[in-house]
Amino acid sequence: MPHGSELLMTSEELNLLADEIDTSLWKDLIDPWFPACVDPKGGFWQVYDREWLRKPSHLRSIVFQSRMTWVSATLASMEGPRQQEFATNALHGMQYLRALFVSQDTGAVRWKIDKGDSIFGDRTLAGHAYGASFAIYALAAVHRALGTPEALEDAQKAFGWLEKYLRDPVNGGYFECVSGNGKPILVQPEKKTGKPGDEISTPYGLKSQNTHLHLMEAFSELAKSWRDPLVLERLAEVKSILEDKLFQPEGYLEIYAKPDWTPVPDRVSYGHDIEAAHLLLDAGTTLEGTPSEKTLNCARALVDNTLLYGFDHEHGGFFTNGTAGGRPLQKAKNWWTQAEALLGLAHATSLPDAPVEEYLEALVSTWAWIRDQQIDPDFGGWFEVIRSDGGIPDPQDHKDRKGHAWKAAYHEARALIETSKILRKLAATPTEE
Repeated sequence: MPHGSELLMTSEELNLLADEIDTSLWKDLIDPWFPACVDPKGGFWQVYDREWLRKPSHLRSIVFQSRMTWVSATLASMEGPRQQEFATNALHGMQYLRALFVSQDTGAVRWKIDKGDSIFGDRTLAGHAYGASFAIYALAAVHRALGTPEALEDAQKAFGWLEKYLRDPVNGGYFECVSGNGKPILVQPEKKTGKPGDEISTPYGLKSQNTHLHLMEAFSELAKSWRDPLVLERLAEVKSILEDKLFQPEGYLEIYAKPDWTPVPDRVSYGHDIEAAHLLLDAGTTLEGTPSEKTLNCARALVDNTLLYGFDHEHGGFFTNGTAGGRPLQKAKNWWTQAEALLGLAHATSLPDAPVEEYLEALVSTWAWIRDQQIDPDFGGWFEVIRSDGGIPDPQDHKDRKGHAWKAAYHEARALIETSKILRKLAATPTEE
């Protein structure tokens, strides 16, 4: 237990909370998704309405397919009666990624495919670093869970493609997206339609915290199976970009930066900040065995600033984003921010001199919000967005959907699985006299 802390929750209470979270993992999340989303024709079905009815979709995205492959691999690594089922699902997802999304020749990672298994949309787009990060993350997880050599081989290919076409050799880090001629896309394509910015809404010519956050996540997962010196070097570099280039003394990360890493002030994303806190700790552990003092301090500041300004002390849950000065801009509660807040608070209890009881109190409150508001009591699954005071938006806004290209089971599954483990570890730790 962190030095100087006094845990007021008893071991029995911590274990009961972990039991409740474990039950919800399967009942409210995994059971509605699986095996329903496993498409016999390949990959995972993406689009569901509130009642878990499949909706027509002519697209498949690398992000969704990778995330559900990762969920399956993670569940396959856990002992239980459904372990073999999820080992099969993980291989099913891996085979789909290998067949249609990750080039066996070049390692290039497609962003989307259509129902004819062809590249979708503007063919000047060859791929996006964000998409590559999730392909690497999923394939490396399959290898770690099942020892499947093909999964590691394809993760290595995707890493090689990322290095060749998207790495910035001058300023470090990675450009966001690459064109069909192998050049980074730094200005908006002439024929680009729809909302401004690239596939993850990053303004063309800028680098994003979001992409580099998930590259760090992917490189950390890959390094657990493949201690390649270049992978470790890139993991350390991306980690340093977050800690040294994007981190602000007030305790938040800038969302965008110029190619030379000069920050471009924007809103503060509470969910990304608290997600970054626990991913930085994981990256530090992967690299060094124990996170450095700098990493520990950065993670603590990100958690504390998010808790100070992003937490809704009146209704519970976390707002989506706000200003650098702490004023919430988007007060509706989206599903993934709640999941990352739950997990970030759980990991924060292990920080040196952490106010463990304060973090646990916020964790319990966040879980209560998820349990009572974010989870659909009638049909299971997590609502995409909940109004700030509770209640789903008008269904005409389609915010009651259970699945789409950006909404898989990844944030929720990871949060519930890891939070339960941390609570049980706390319960088993002797309290200080």
